[in-house]
Amino acid sequence: MAFLLIHLHGKRADSLSNQMRQTKAMAPKYAVKWWKARNLKPPKIQPVEFLKRKIRWRYARGIPKSRAGKAYLGDSTSVLASLKGKLTGRGLRRPSLLLTSPPYFGITNYHYDQWLRLWLLGGPPTDHRRSNPYNGKNRGKFANRETYQHLLTTVFQRASKLLKPDGVVYVRTDRREPTLAMTKLALRAAFPKHRLQRVNRPIEGNTQTKLFGNGDPRKGEVDLVLARQKPRRLTRGWPTLEAARRFWVAHPCELCKGGAGFR
Repeated sequence: MAFLLIHLHGKRADSLSNQMRQTKAMAPKYAVKWWKARNLKPPKIQPVEFLKRKIRWRYARGIPKSRAGKAYLGDSTSVLASLKGKLTGRGLRRPSLLLTSPPYFGITNYHYDQWLRLWLLGGPPTDHRRSNPYNGKNRGKFANRETYQHLLTTVFQRASKLLKPDGVVYVRTDRREPTLAMTKLALRAAFPKHRLQRVNRPIEGNTQTKLFGNGDPRKGEVDLVLARQKPRRLTRGWPTLEAARRFWVAHPCELCKGGAGFR
């Protein structure tokens, strides 16, 4: 099922559909109109052989080995709270990495954007934004600033209670405002002893977003990386500042490796 969901739609001849974004299912009327204007027709594909090829490619290097872990399905605002103080009892240890990409303000509506994949999982065969079993308080477009900020703050605060004190936080988010500023605010509030590094991730070359006519000049996304600040050694008692500089060169801490960038 996972392979069907991944390749249900995407680039023509590399998915089970006509040309479409892989990350988002376009509305039926829009897609059909776009295909007709460009004389695009669904590719002729043998679905069984197509999926076999994808499976062989995915596991060409074997199956990843990892320690025993558990996956929890649910609303992160409540699931994280339920895990606090209970990790050991469930045979788990505190994680050392928080890796996530929250929804973007005023843009992301996962359930509308993924209506085709939800249909494959038993949802309604339509993109209409009407009441259905998949609706919920956090399943809209996240267009209310107060609600959005509360969501980010709540989730990061509860995640911080589970993460190791020296754990690393890695967040992929939107480069546009107000998403970026609100995400930084929530992260700094939840991890006040961590330093934040911003890494721009510009999108180069032709993308499916460009292909479907979105010419937004603010390209790409942003990675926000937070690592625990380490106490600095004072230079008192050393003969010169140059000696202190040589000490840092010879004994670089984790935050110092690779030069500046944390702020």
